[in-house]
Amino acid sequence: MGGQTPNNIALPLHRQNVKILGTSPEMIDTAENRFKFSRMLDGIHVDQPTWKELTSFEDAKTFCNKVSYPVLVRPSYVLSGAAMNTVYSEPDLEAYLAQAVEVSRDHPVVITKYIENAKEIEMDAVAKDGVMVGHFISEHVENAGVHSGDATLILPPQDLDPTTIKRIEEATRLIGKALNITGPYNIQFIAKDNDIKVIECNVRASRSTPFVSKVMGVDLIEMATKAIMGVPFMPYPPTELPAGCVGVKVPQFSFSRLSGADPVLGVEMASTGEVACFGRDKYEAYIKALISTGFKLPKQNILLSIGSYKDKKEMLPSVVKLQKMGYKLFATAGTADFLQEHDVPVQYLEILGKGEDDQKSEYSLTQHLANNMIDLYINLPSSNRYRRPANYMSKGYQTRRMAVDYQTPLVTNVKNAKILIEAIARHYDMEVSGFDAQTSHRTVVLPGLINIASFVPGITTPGSRDFQTVTKASIASGFSMIRVMPLGLDGAVTDARALKVAQVNSKLGSSCDYNFSVAATSSNADQISQVTGEVGSLFIPFNHLSDNISKVAAVTAHFESWPSFKPIITDAKMTDLASILLLASLHSRKIHITNVTTKDDIGLIDLAKQKGLQVTCDVSVYALFFSQDDYPEASFLPTAKDQAALWEHMNIIDVFSIGSLPYQLATLAKAEADAAVGIADTLPLLFSAVADGRLTVDDIKARLHDNPKEIFEIHDQVGASVEIEIDRPHTVKPGAVWSPLVGKVTRGAVQRVIFQDKTACLDGLPTQDAIDGKDMSSHLIDLHTTVPQSPLVKANLGSPAMGPRPDSSHGLRKFSSFAGASSSAMRPATRSRFLDGAANQAPQFGSIAEDLGAPLYPQPTISPSLQTLLGQSPFKNQHVLSVNQFSRQDLHLLFSVAQEMRLGVQREGVLSILKGRLLCTMFYEPSTRTSASFDAAMQRLGGRTVAIATSHSSTVKGESLADTIRTLGCYGDAIVLRHPEESSASTAAKFSPVPIINGGNGSKEHPTQAFLDLFTIREELGTVGGLTITFTGDLRYGRTVHSLVKLLQHYDVHIQLVSPQALSLPQEILALIKSKPGQLLSVSTELTPEILARSDVLYCTRVQKERFADLEEYERLKDSFIIDNKTLRNAKSSMIVMHPLPRNAEIGEEVDFDQRAAYFRQMRYGLYCRMALLALVLAP
Repeated sequence: MGGQTPNNIALPLHRQNVKILGTSPEMIDTAENRFKFSRMLDGIHVDQPTWKELTSFEDAKTFCNKVSYPVLVRPSYVLSGAAMNTVYSEPDLEAYLAQAVEVSRDHPVVITKYIENAKEIEMDAVAKDGVMVGHFISEHVENAGVHSGDATLILPPQDLDPTTIKRIEEATRLIGKALNITGPYNIQFIAKDNDIKVIECNVRASRSTPFVSKVMGVDLIEMATKAIMGVPFMPYPPTELPAGCVGVKVPQFSFSRLSGADPVLGVEMASTGEVACFGRDKYEAYIKALISTGFKLPKQNILLSIGSYKDKKEMLPSVVKLQKMGYKLFATAGTADFLQEHDVPVQYLEILGKGEDDQKSEYSLTQHLANNMIDLYINLPSSNRYRRPANYMSKGYQTRRMAVDYQTPLVTNVKNAKILIEAIARHYDMEVSGFDAQTSHRTVVLPGLINIASFVPGITTPGSRDFQTVTKASIASGFSMIRVMPLGLDGAVTDARALKVAQVNSKLGSSCDYNFSVAATSSNADQISQVTGEVGSLFIPFNHLSDNISKVAAVTAHFESWPSFKPIITDAKMTDLASILLLASLHSRKIHITNVTTKDDIGLIDLAKQKGLQVTCDVSVYALFFSQDDYPEASFLPTAKDQAALWEHMNIIDVFSIGSLPYQLATLAKAEADAAVGIADTLPLLFSAVADGRLTVDDIKARLHDNPKEIFEIHDQVGASVEIEIDRPHTVKPGAVWSPLVGKVTRGAVQRVIFQDKTACLDGLPTQDAIDGKDMSSHLIDLHTTVPQSPLVKANLGSPAMGPRPDSSHGLRKFSSFAGASSSAMRPATRSRFLDGAANQAPQFGSIAEDLGAPLYPQPTISPSLQTLLGQSPFKNQHVLSVNQFSRQDLHLLFSVAQEMRLGVQREGVLSILKGRLLCTMFYEPSTRTSASFDAAMQRLGGRTVAIATSHSSTVKGESLADTIRTLGCYGDAIVLRHPEESSASTAAKFSPVPIINGGNGSKEHPTQAFLDLFTIREELGTVGGLTITFTGDLRYGRTVHSLVKLLQHYDVHIQLVSPQALSLPQEILALIKSKPGQLLSVSTELTPEILARSDVLYCTRVQKERFADLEEYERLKDSFIIDNKTLRNAKSSMIVMHPLPRNAEIGEEVDFDQRAAYFRQMRYGLYCRMALLALVLAP
């Protein structure tokens, strides 16, 4: 995850037996090597731009004419954007190849078809054992051809066709599977007209991974790390980006610090940093991000210089928009003519050379730039030139450079210019909103909360500031609406005079909306009719601090006189509660019971609800968390049993309230009781219960917003929301207001409160934008209101967490992540479903699954692609006797199957392709590798083997080869044969009823060794074409050399032969090499430094003692060539040393530790190759 360096060192470390976690280094190499990757894409039918590696200008010209210009040209060793150029014509190609790179066999170039006007798309994904477990798609603003580090990224994509998205997801799935990826990977696509092509795949975290993780709220690095380590994790976790929110990343450049650098975006990376911002759409996010880089928006004058006619046409609507917005437009010659022809008023500015000093400054472009008279310079250079040498300076370059040097904002890309102009035209207010920041701790956004029982001690005391204190504390704690209880500490709102005092007090300052209630007394039933229109409800007190009703009989008059469309509230308990419920039933009135604290009362309310009474109730939050066990003298608190009963009957409780319990408890604790006591404790107490699993976020929202709003017909609080950080532990410290939570750890800190679309409070402190609340007492009640049903408490952690989003456009940053998601999703540790070590169980998907498609599951042992390849086999039930049977197309098929076998072994170990099949092996000569690898290959394919030892067979009794083969054909489905006679393979084939596979026939051929040798070269170096292969040692009797040379005739390679004269290559094989012009580079009896320096492959062979009739001749020749570290000093660092083994002294043991030593890896390749061959011959 540290850029490209880890990928570069992964394979060398792997070859030194270092354990590499995650994706196999060999698969990383497959993605990094353009030849291997290209073959892999072809094999899984994923498209890619046409490309070719070329070694001469004529070849390059021919290829470019074939695919048509423009093309991308780069030196072959370059994988990313460095030294890359876009070429638009043959003269450009010739000039670039002449100046930038010297094209030759030693310095090839790679030319790729460049697709104009295509959109570049970024895919960041995580896989486990080749199965995608998370992915996100970002789109580039700029057309393809701009380095991804310099590109502007949009997430989620805004302009991609669903068909394009599905094709990208499918291609990503196939690539992840083909590379058997475990961990992160990034793929860059280009798309045009719904056709997608893969540019490159990086098996690592990309530069866009942090951007994607932060925007979507899903830590891809954490997921990837857990996948790599085999730790359980959740695939496709829910995202935290709300609907209608977009993230945009823009690059940060430092051209002003790079003297002379041309500030034009291209395939080489030029940016030095990145900034990302959120917005309600891509334009808002883009302009915020751009401003964050230091870009200054234009105030008046804008200069336009647009090169190509295509760009002029594309920019015209945007330029017209600028003119209509009142900007003064300036333009260079061609641009000015074009705009004036289209009736766009523009002032022409001219670029003159240094010698023309008489130019009028009012028409001088350079003067305008130098005098900072231009607020924005849009310079879109023509894309028909290759990057010129440093000594050439065009006028366009000079003006761009001036803009940078004089700090004039500069835009050089047409897509960036268009999105910038549209963003300016939308006139965003740039106010900080709830989704402008992302934090590592989870945040939930709730609609503005409602406190239905707000206690104001000095409610009827003239000049009291308690109302101001309570509303200020309420808004800071997330309550944008309070219902003020009519009873204070020393008085109550019982008539018009007292109500007037309360109203006057409210004018001293109200930070949130509120409404008043009136209290019933034994004698004011007639008087309160005068204030009915100025209060929201009637409160009948029985157990408050003052002005309680002593007789239930006195209540009857209030039931008769109070308007039926306004609610009645009471705090009656025990027998008083029963009487009130009876009266409410007799009068068919709705009744709300506040501050329920006992088991008997909550049970009675439960019974009343079951009988169909229109009754609702609330419980003070303090009553749920503090009991008489905590404060023995607090008789107003519930007992521990009562408190347990309240939790058991949570489904009966409609509303959470605050009430006067906190004030009473503060008084009991002999603290200075502040009017705001208890308000700030409410959400921390409730969200601590969420963390403990006793409540869900949905429970809190229902009881502090949804139900109060319906029960009391509260007005719609448009533009009100509260943002709460729900999982960061916080130790409560002593403050100005007494709290029983001091020293305790809680959760649920209120970060931001939005009120009337303005940020009213930030981290508990009021902002300058804070707006006064309104008296909503006269808000009319709907006559047809129905009593809401209380939601059931979800004691388990898998309950739905929240309902619909609030209407406010502010503060929505993470709200949607809780819609339909579980509250358990707040912390990874509490998630209920995990990926346990392997991505093989049905993942639990949140809302992202609906957006990103169906879950992905492991495929069966035999993949569809392998089944397809095996179905094409031309060798089914055929003998494999000689390499002459194989065409290049056959080899391609064989190697494609071998790649599939490699993946299958890595994933499954043993496949079931040849289950039920039996292979007989018969070796008349000693063998370790060939015999063991065929045995292992058959068993890896699910088949069985019978190995016949010739020393214990009927051969010693004189049985002929023909009879032996006929016998084995009765037992097995195929026979692998090695025999010292050169004619043995053809003889066996003549008499065998089953396929014969030649494991070596004397010194003539060894086809399966040649297959694995060729496969090794292909896998180690990426391609066979264009290589120089040097054969050393015993070329006369080396059957592996003979077979490999024949196979190499299918490829454009150079061959060097180094051997003693007596062991030189047989004439018929040498003639085969010479028949292909230019293939034979040299024939030598010495391995010179020059020969070694040219070599890409050094193929060593053992001088075979068993082939010599004269042992003295063997002793003379056996140590002719010895490869050691001293020899390899002259070799390329990328060269590989191969040997069919066994070896004697021809390769020193010290070479084994050189990563160029491929002969032990060669054996592993042999397993896959022989598995492929057996499957192609025997698969049903």
